[in-house]
Amino acid sequence: MKAIPSSQSSASSGGKWKTLSREVVEAKQQLATTADLTAEDREAAMQHLFATVDALSVFHKQDAVHQRRLIAVIVNRTGTEPLTAGDVAPITSYQRILSRLDRGLHSGIAIGPARDLWHECVSILRQLFTPPEIRISELDELAQSQEPTGQDLEKLKLLIVSPYHLRRFLGQINHPSWLDILVETQLLDPPTDHQGWPMFSAVDNLKEDHAPELATIIEKIAKKSIQIESSSWYPARAALDIGKHGHSTLKLCLKKYPRSPAISTFAVSACEKDPHADAFIEFVANVVLNHRNWEHSQVYVKNFMNTYRLGLNQNNGLRRLKILSYRISDVPEEELNHALFIMQNSSLGEYVADESGRGILPTLLGAIASCLKTLVETCASGDLLASVSPLPDSVRERAKAFVLANSRDTDIALINQEVASAIGKRDPLVDDDGLIQRVVDECSQDSYVSAWQTSLGNPPELQALGTALSERNLSAEWRRAYRWSAFLPAQVCAPWATAVAVISGAYGPATKRKDPIRATFGYGRSPITSEELSAMPPRQAAQWIANWSPSDAEWLVSARELGRALESTVSSNCEEWSRDPVIIASQIRHPTYIAHYLRGLANDASAIGTEAAGRMIDLIELTRTHPWPVVVLGKDDFDYDPTWRPTEHAGISLIKALAQSSIGFGGRDEYVWSILANEIENRSETSGIISGSADYLETAINRPFTRALEAAFSVISMERKEGNVRPEGLRIISSLLTLTDREGAEARAIIAPKARFIAYVSPDWLESIAPRLFGDEAPPAMGQIAVDLALQWGQPYEWILENYRGLIRDSIRRGVQNSLTHCMIAMLWGVQGYAPSETISFLSETAGKISEAGKSIGLALRGENIPGEFAGMAAEFWGMAIKDHTRELSGFGWMAEVKAIADNTWNDLTLGTLSATHGKIDLSQSVAERAADQEQSEQTLAILDSLIRGLEEEWDRREVATYAKSSLLSAASIVDTPNYRRLRNTLMERGLMD
Repeated sequence: MKAIPSSQSSASSGGKWKTLSREVVEAKQQLATTADLTAEDREAAMQHLFATVDALSVFHKQDAVHQRRLIAVIVNRTGTEPLTAGDVAPITSYQRILSRLDRGLHSGIAIGPARDLWHECVSILRQLFTPPEIRISELDELAQSQEPTGQDLEKLKLLIVSPYHLRRFLGQINHPSWLDILVETQLLDPPTDHQGWPMFSAVDNLKEDHAPELATIIEKIAKKSIQIESSSWYPARAALDIGKHGHSTLKLCLKKYPRSPAISTFAVSACEKDPHADAFIEFVANVVLNHRNWEHSQVYVKNFMNTYRLGLNQNNGLRRLKILSYRISDVPEEELNHALFIMQNSSLGEYVADESGRGILPTLLGAIASCLKTLVETCASGDLLASVSPLPDSVRERAKAFVLANSRDTDIALINQEVASAIGKRDPLVDDDGLIQRVVDECSQDSYVSAWQTSLGNPPELQALGTALSERNLSAEWRRAYRWSAFLPAQVCAPWATAVAVISGAYGPATKRKDPIRATFGYGRSPITSEELSAMPPRQAAQWIANWSPSDAEWLVSARELGRALESTVSSNCEEWSRDPVIIASQIRHPTYIAHYLRGLANDASAIGTEAAGRMIDLIELTRTHPWPVVVLGKDDFDYDPTWRPTEHAGISLIKALAQSSIGFGGRDEYVWSILANEIENRSETSGIISGSADYLETAINRPFTRALEAAFSVISMERKEGNVRPEGLRIISSLLTLTDREGAEARAIIAPKARFIAYVSPDWLESIAPRLFGDEAPPAMGQIAVDLALQWGQPYEWILENYRGLIRDSIRRGVQNSLTHCMIAMLWGVQGYAPSETISFLSETAGKISEAGKSIGLALRGENIPGEFAGMAAEFWGMAIKDHTRELSGFGWMAEVKAIADNTWNDLTLGTLSATHGKIDLSQSVAERAADQEQSEQTLAILDSLIRGLEEEWDRREVATYAKSSLLSAASIVDTPNYRRLRNTLMERGLMD
């Protein structure tokens, strides 16, 4: 029995008990012989005896080791932890038998109990190691029993080891009678660790024909597990699947865990599935719409409110209206005030939930407005007013005004009284206009004028009113009367006529309606589209731009967006727009537009004819004189360019584009170099990216002097093609190598990645500047920074790899981006100092680097036409890693992409990798795909088997299983091999194959 778990580990403790027990006996004998020795020697012997007893005690406590190893056996066999429910748990059964065997072995045992132990050993062995096809067949046969007995239950327990076996069985039963027996065991109890629940298989199988009986079982399970929220998730989810019969279980779980997002979502989904279950829907509403639960309900409450409103009818309408009223009454005053501020004085009936995204209160307000609009047609106003009575005062007043304004059964005297009350305590609402009009139409003036004037109160003295206005301290009563003046008849407001006129002088005339506040978002836009500009000749378009000026009436329309429209237009027709650049610039005049014009030309410089190149430089020269004053075209530099400097930057971009397109400069080369020299030497402007932690290249390409440096390299490249590289240009670039700190790093961010290009231009130039760029003559730290940048942004270059190996290794240790890739390419190229043995020895110094190297090689050698020597070098490196570095192999999964490595070699190495990693590897699906795409062999089947056993993510395991099943189908010639049977059993034990 102990050999079962030992099969999972080479560390067996077979003879250790004998050794430890013998040491105890020897220590006791030694103590017995010390009677004639000194007290000190006797004490030492006593301590030795105690130590040996302690060692034996520790060994006995290591029974847990056997348990852990047996669990590993089961996981390796079935792909999942064994069941631990009651007397079904194979681990518990095994340990109990093992303890009794130990006692019997050392204390003696009669023949009868020994025979019983033999039968129990056979049972546990059968439970653990029954072949999957036999186990599944017996499970399926047992599931067909319509009236299972206790004997059937015991037989079932002997067939179940893992959750899959139970899931398979429950998926085959066709009658809930089995569940009646199983629910009394622990087999159907939900997990507490978010694992799969086999019971879902029974739910899927029985919910159509046995929903009521199934609901009873689910509710029993929910009651057993209700004290643990994570366990309650499972019966709640199952209850959703069985429809209306599961409502009682959902109520039970939701009542216990009202703030559980998952359980609340299940309950809401159940309402959507059964919109006529009034009692259930109203129970759910009381819970999920409660303000204390809002934090967890934002996602689903809007969908729920749709169900809630659509199911409204004359029978449930007043109840649902009151529920909403109570739920809104729970809302803190601050949130209510915000919503009412957004609404202004608009009618509650006009409220739209999308007016505000703050919490779900807008959704509730929108729902109560919708309910009122529906119910006001059929319900008595008194009943409606009673239903909205729980609302907070501020909302109830709006609801009351809406009901009275839209109900035809309201007594006119009540409306009159309501208007008088409203005038005295609140601001007017849009709905009040209808109430006032009804009173005016149906009542005599004597019945309302005096009462409404009393509610308005007495107007202030003019001196007091003037003082209050000058101090911006108008009382709330005076403001209210001013606002009501827009609604009330003139004869009611007559005493206030003068005061209202004075207040109107400060605030404008009072109005009946204020639209709700809307949070508006948008993007900047041009006053004319690029398509419209493209339809005009360039000079006409330029004149249109010159004539336009921004206006406050055109929101989000700016000169910047007009410039971008111009840039797009020029880019799409560069040839035509490049014919008269100085004339075009003289028309549009403003640096904002000229900058975008230059960028448009740069975007498609290849379309500019060589005859126009000189005119481009003429334009650049003109802009650098700042020929026209800068007119203000906006509030800040987001709207327009307040200086000519951005235009000068755009000119540098055009120079770079002309050089890259080999257009040239129309004989203005000297002038171009003078501009570039000035820009490179002027380092007063910082980068547009100001974060000190940003990458050096990122800040460099956003800084004027380094952008000019990039342009200089483009010009040098053009000159090299023409065979006429100017020494002045090389000197300008070389002079930057004395810079230090961030300026020095940013200059090197442009120069260092171009080391190969520098050698192409002039090998002597590279040799002359290398010590200052990468070597000992560089300012402090600048050499290492230059190497980092060359590795991060440049292409692998053998000269750097060979001459600065120490700096490159330092980059790798610090994890500089792409540094390891350069190192592995150097190994593949056979660069001195990068042999596989040297490289793997270096990488082993830093944890994780060998695995990363496997990925780097895999990425580098993907594709076609990879030289065979590269594949051989990669395989050699991989083999060394398997031999000496078994903990860092997962990255070699990327080698599945390297088709240049022969399948036989790849199979051997992959099997070695999976053996060392216990089936865990990167890119597992690609590994499986490559194994499946070959002619099947015992090796490919072993690879797939190892993957399925080792993968932890269910998604990956199922994807790999698809390839494994395909491989089995195409492996007819090796069906009798151990690896075929092992893979088939692995799939069957995990429920991945029938």
